Amino acid sequence: MIKPIMMRKIYSINWVLGICLLLFSVNSCTDALDDTPAELVDINRVLSREVIVSSFRSNSYNHLNNAFVNYTSNQLLDAYTDDAFRAGTTVTYDWHNGLLTPANNMFASTMWNQYYQGIRKCNLALEYLPQSRVSELMISQQRIAEWIDEVTLLRAWYHFELIRNFGPLPFFDVAYGPEFEGWADLVRPTYEQITTRIVEEIDLVISRGNLPLRWQSTSEFGNANMAVAYALKSRVLLYNASLLNNPAQDMQKWQQAATASQAAIDAVSGDYWLLPMEEYGRLFNEGQTVLNREVILRSTNNNEGVMNNANGVDLRGLGSATQSANAGAVPSQELVDAFELLDGSLPVVSYNNPNHTSVTFGAAYNEDPGSNPYAGRDARLYHAIVFNGANYGRYKGMPAGEPDLTIYTYEGKPFTGFHDNFTSDEEADRRRSSTGYYGRKYRSAGYWGATTGGTNANKIYFRVAELYLNLAEAHCELGNLPEAMTALNVVRNRAGQPNIQDVPGFVASQEFLMRRIRNERRVEFCFEEHRFYDQRRWNMLAETNQTVTGMRITSSDGTDNGVFSYERVHVNVGRTAFSEKYLRLPIPQEEARRLPGLGQPAGY
Repeated sequence: MIKPIMMRKIYSINWVLGICLLLFSVNSCTDALDDTPAELVDINRVLSREVIVSSFRSNSYNHLNNAFVNYTSNQLLDAYTDDAFRAGTTVTYDWHNGLLTPANNMFASTMWNQYYQGIRKCNLALEYLPQSRVSELMISQQRIAEWIDEVTLLRAWYHFELIRNFGPLPFFDVAYGPEFEGWADLVRPTYEQITTRIVEEIDLVISRGNLPLRWQSTSEFGNANMAVAYALKSRVLLYNASLLNNPAQDMQKWQQAATASQAAIDAVSGDYWLLPMEEYGRLFNEGQTVLNREVILRSTNNNEGVMNNANGVDLRGLGSATQSANAGAVPSQELVDAFELLDGSLPVVSYNNPNHTSVTFGAAYNEDPGSNPYAGRDARLYHAIVFNGANYGRYKGMPAGEPDLTIYTYEGKPFTGFHDNFTSDEEADRRRSSTGYYGRKYRSAGYWGATTGGTNANKIYFRVAELYLNLAEAHCELGNLPEAMTALNVVRNRAGQPNIQDVPGFVASQEFLMRRIRNERRVEFCFEEHRFYDQRRWNMLAETNQTVTGMRITSSDGTDNGVFSYERVHVNVGRTAFSEKYLRLPIPQEEARRLPGLGQPAGY
């Protein structure tokens, strides 16, 4: 709730000590001040404590969305899109059945509260960091300047997260409190106005030049750097130019997005680059303190349990002593269809009925009995999806002489086979996939074995591939097709896919190229929390979110050695979350009452 989050500026020593105790949990704060009565403590004395001053900066990071499910009602965000399906009658079931309201706001309250708490802490930090009285020997003025710029970036980032979820909202640069009487007078700016303010903050950081492109100490790898500033600006301006926020399609906004994305590429290219495809898997299973040349910033929170135990493959039937509790958000057939064949053609030319069970295949693709629809595909498929017959590596403690695990998902396969009880919450069902697929990105068989853990699943916030695809999209919208293709091909070629102009059926048109750029984003960033927002900024929920399918595979003899047959199956669960109201999250009901001037987004 805003009221307790945004407290008014108060300069009393009592309040500063309250910050120490309540916000930062600095247990030694009062001890360090010799238990002096609060009314006798000078503010300079408080701000001379290194532990207090450094906490202003460190606690500004506390409200980044650093886990895969914390802000989304304990479900992967992909489960709210057409990329994945979560079986059972959990929050995603209610979401897709159209039950989102200001009173029943699913995860809107969590996001609202967390991001505003982050803004509040940033505002406190930006007020008190410049007043530091800590000795230069302990915290230099250069360090204070760096911290101020980190916090400035974080405050811009928190505001962006709010507006991409709730639509345009006012920018707060003061910590208001209960005494503030202007809540009812607050009104929504335009999306462009708030974007302009966010970009001004980012530009200020860039112009001051205090932050390095990359921190050199592993202890700093989780902190904002100058590359984050460039990447965030690219993303913010891309969203500002997108159809949802730019319905008049002002081309100047697309030019700003293109300029920012090119500037980001130019700025970071000496320290960051795309990994070769043979190292692609490192992106998703390395620890946060490992230098990765493609990752600009990743979360410090290792979410290995969430990704493997609550959204993974059950390996107990393959010899592991431990097991996954839930298949979780499993990939849809539509996502699998987005991965090209090696010649650059798409497997599916068109879906011919509303349920996507009747399709027209590309010339080089088939799902005939005995075929293998997963062979000869874009290499990223094998890093993102566990499909029937997929190699899944090894769990901890596997005997050295045994081959790598092969996962089968055909109907009737114990533990990992397909089930179509789409609303079942039974343990036997929730451990198995209801689409015939399991997610692989951020997951590893190495999590399992005699003991779980020891792998890594740290969310990536920004990486270099996004900059190229942002640039490709902006140039395509501007009609600069050669420039768009050049940027797009950088990402495609890394994956071993041909230049877009060399794919079968290529048409040198804005429509064709935009369709393939959007498909490229879907493939490159699946399970990285882009699809949810891309669908909205492109204003295409009605086109993409009305149905998902899975693949029922049967074996001719019921074993791994049989002839496999394939049948596309409609996931027959209500999916009405594609109306206008689902383009934005609702302001939580109690907050809307306190802030009547903001109003709810359209549709509520």
